[in-house]
Amino acid sequence: MKRSPNTYFQFKQFRVEQERCAMKVSTDAVVLGSLAVAKTIPDTILDIGTGTGVLALMMAQKYPVASIDAVEIDKEAFEQARQNVSFNKPGINIKVHQQAFQEFEPNNIEQYDLIITNPPYYSGQLQSSKQNINLARHEQGLNFTDLWTGIDRLLKTEGVLWLILPPNEMEAFKSLGTEKGFYANTQTLLQDRESSKVHRVIASFARIKPDQPEKSALVIKDANNAYTPEYIALLKDYMLHF
Repeated sequence: MKRSPNTYFQFKQFRVEQERCAMKVSTDAVVLGSLAVAKTIPDTILDIGTGTGVLALMMAQKYPVASIDAVEIDKEAFEQARQNVSFNKPGINIKVHQQAFQEFEPNNIEQYDLIITNPPYYSGQLQSSKQNINLARHEQGLNFTDLWTGIDRLLKTEGVLWLILPPNEMEAFKSLGTEKGFYANTQTLLQDRESSKVHRVIASFARIKPDQPEKSALVIKDANNAYTPEYIALLKDYMLHF
């Protein structure tokens, strides 16, 4: 699975419509949502740049009693996410907000136990002529500095942040985080195959500096082009055919 070209993506417990979203359901999002865990059962979760709403729905399946806010600046994606939330049973505790993250102020929540995001990162590449794709893929709508500023404001002292980025961008993000007093607690290196380069890093951040960050690798497919047992085990609670 890379990025689904279909107008919808069917999970075990919910269905994500995606025809109105620039960024479709992808391996990035599904791996991030499967790996992301809070330190304890969370009361509050924030999904930054929710897109289709897939991460918010995955968190709702994992933590069914948590109150979840999902923020999305793009109008079409916001409407799509709101539809997905309302049409799926796990979405009962999710509220979708249409606004820039920099301006987001939660209504009844001071701070969050868990924040999750699949942020924009193609800051150095050619941009699309379509504005919604630019917002989804590039830092012009939400740069790393603004992201950390908001996370610092909205994450509880004992809270945890989860996100996914390419390796170079993750290093830049980590450096900015250190300046804010955040440290990588776990890192998972994602590879298509064992012979492939690492193309994504999934990391969790907290204000507590670990003695040694936990590091692991996840390979998606084996030499026979079949999904690895580790990948299947990670995604089995969500993926329809696993």
